[in-house]
Amino acid sequence: MQKLVFGLTRTDDTDPEAFREHWLDDHASLAADLPGLRRYAVSFPDDPERSEFDCIAELYFDDSESLDAALASEAGGAAARDLANFAGDRTLQMIVQEHVVVDAGE
Repeated sequence: MQKLVFGLTRTDDTDPEAFREHWLDDHASLAADLPGLRRYAVSFPDDPERSEFDCIAELYFDDSESLDAALASEAGGAAARDLANFAGDRTLQMIVQEHVVVDAGE
């Protein structure tokens, strides 16, 4: 399983609630359309003033080929273009292999 992790900030003129609303109401549906996407989770800080990032997004794919194909797809382009509508310039992007250390179940 390949995981793509993004840490994103908001633009200076966007307040935390507007950023969160745009993400959940508009951007999430674009990302959810990525071909091969197995899991998609977003996390927002409880206190945005104490966090370096305004959102952490985690996108899971079967393998690196699926991830690459998703990013190169029409849906990937639409999601990337939408980021310009509300995300700031400071970002974190990592492609990782997740290693679960503790999983106490749901």
